[in-house]
Amino acid sequence: MKKILLLCWSLFLVQLSMGQNCTVVPSAVEFQQQYNIVNAQTTDLAKLNYLKYYLHGRCLMADQAGQLATLFYDDGYRLTFAEEAYRHMSDKANYFSLFDSFHGLSAAFRFYDYVNNGDHNVTANTQNVPPPPPPVQVLSFPNYNYPSPVNYSGMAGCKLPLSDNDFRVLVKPVADNQGDNAMMTGASQFVAANCISMAQLMELASLLQLEMNRSAFLKQNFLHVYDLGNYQAAAQVFTSPTYQADWNAWAAAQLTALSAPPPPPPCFVSEGDMHDITGSISKLSFSSTKLSTAKQIISAKKCFTTRQIKELVKLMTFEGDKLDLAKYAYDYCVDTNNYFLVNDVFDFDSSKTELSNYVQGKH
Repeated sequence: MKKILLLCWSLFLVQLSMGQNCTVVPSAVEFQQQYNIVNAQTTDLAKLNYLKYYLHGRCLMADQAGQLATLFYDDGYRLTFAEEAYRHMSDKANYFSLFDSFHGLSAAFRFYDYVNNGDHNVTANTQNVPPPPPPVQVLSFPNYNYPSPVNYSGMAGCKLPLSDNDFRVLVKPVADNQGDNAMMTGASQFVAANCISMAQLMELASLLQLEMNRSAFLKQNFLHVYDLGNYQAAAQVFTSPTYQADWNAWAAAQLTALSAPPPPPPCFVSEGDMHDITGSISKLSFSSTKLSTAKQIISAKKCFTTRQIKELVKLMTFEGDKLDLAKYAYDYCVDTNNYFLVNDVFDFDSSKTELSNYVQGKH
């Protein structure tokens, strides 16, 4: 009977061990989220403790473990993580993927020895392994009436923002900064690297002590926020009505500028076009025809420099036609401050004086 019971117990242990084989690995999205959380930890010990907590009851692929291992600064912590990760690895045959993450050969050899000596399944002896730490603590922020980016359909400064859970974990190192200057620098770098919501921008601003710094921070980072249309909620970070009014007016002006149609393309006549124009007019026989054609082209093209107008006026045969065209073209000149240069094409001082008086009358 004892032998039968012992056999049954052995079979049970084998089935239990087989049932704990690691097969379900995190998706690419979940892995990236966890990678970001680990990367946000400020010390190797914090990274190791978080990963031990995360790996409890979970699996990793060898290449995922290798990517996480590169986040450690010290090979000792990296080796401890590699040994822990191997026990949770779904494709243990690929354990060599972690070799490249080690800075020194000694740590890589120790990991090799660890893998090739002993049993390292998930049920291995954990006497020397500390218990999993509690989940990473997240920050608490003021009880504002935060706007929700869910179903937001207005003007956006970036693509989908971080989830609130990820934000509050990733922003922890920013909150550890001392003083408004360091806090503003860290918070601005965080915004530049992530897409955040207006509510999250408000939470970052609340970390600053001075309202003038909160105002500067909101304005500096406003255009990197997903739900720009929720800007009015951000006025809650101020206690001063003056700062509240200034923020609302400034943000509204920014949105107005963003929603305005783009400016028209610059107005100019290219050198190639100018060559074609002068060539066409030069071929005409009569001065009157040259004059009417030049006026027609000027009114169609609309934008000529003083130098280009001077070239067109030179093409006229008679002084009267030159003066007529010079007066007509003034309204289509893009640099009228240089229009006195057109006087050089006239033979008589009276024509120069008449054009100058005409230009003066335009001001």
